[in-house]
Amino acid sequence: MKDSAMRSILDEVIFRLNTEKNGYCRVTHKKGWLEFLEDGDLVFAPHDLHEVLIQVFDSMRPRGEMLLYPRKCGNFTVTSKNKPYRKEEALERFITASNSGSYCNQFPIRGRKESSDIAIINEDSRHELIELKPWRSGNSPLYAVIESLKNLIGYRTIKDKSIKHHKNFKSFLDVDLIVLAPQSYYQYYKLIDDSGERLENGLKVFKKTLKELGSEFKTKISLMILPLSVESFDEKCQAVCKKYKKTTGQEIICISESDFISELARDNWVSLESSD
Repeated sequence: MKDSAMRSILDEVIFRLNTEKNGYCRVTHKKGWLEFLEDGDLVFAPHDLHEVLIQVFDSMRPRGEMLLYPRKCGNFTVTSKNKPYRKEEALERFITASNSGSYCNQFPIRGRKESSDIAIINEDSRHELIELKPWRSGNSPLYAVIESLKNLIGYRTIKDKSIKHHKNFKSFLDVDLIVLAPQSYYQYYKLIDDSGERLENGLKVFKKTLKELGSEFKTKISLMILPLSVESFDEKCQAVCKKYKKTTGQEIICISESDFISELARDNWVSLESSD
């Protein structure tokens, strides 16, 4: 086991929760997730999670001049076959390219790899932090929610402790959280069926947990669906890759807003559940 100096923020949080409550498998593994949907037992209390997150961020403070840098990265690696090397990375880039300038990605919360996948930086309303999951992921929706809450507490730590951050980040506002994923992700975790219909039993259990977490952390937590199949994304992505790729080997390309995919625009996202 890594010592605390080597663990990521979330690794450390789960380690501490697991030490006291034996809740590790419930958070990270599909078997534990399905058990949670059956009995509704979160294993740890929302208040315990909140306290542990605050404690961990207090001992592992965010740092670096890039904190909260509202950047819009369009670069990702493409293989020799004009396919993204990491599909989730490419999906993230296309989502930000398909939405307005207020959408940024790899929004640094602590430094190095501790970033929110996508952030929506609003001028006169609540900011939004998005945890993105691809068509298939070993991390359950509960794990994704905890990742989002980790980013929220990191953001609040920077604000409350007056930690130096990037000069382009102008205004600290309240934050809402979104877990965003394609339909097949939620099908894999038994929240919708193969036809896309809601599975109310599982959603009812998860809704209760979202409400408890939303109340404890004083934020709105939403699950949203991207209406784009992996086959359709592969086709659209490959067409863009061909336009930019110059060599026959692996290469980094950079897309722009002109490469938008209409299905990824915010107006087309579908609400699945929320803490409201």
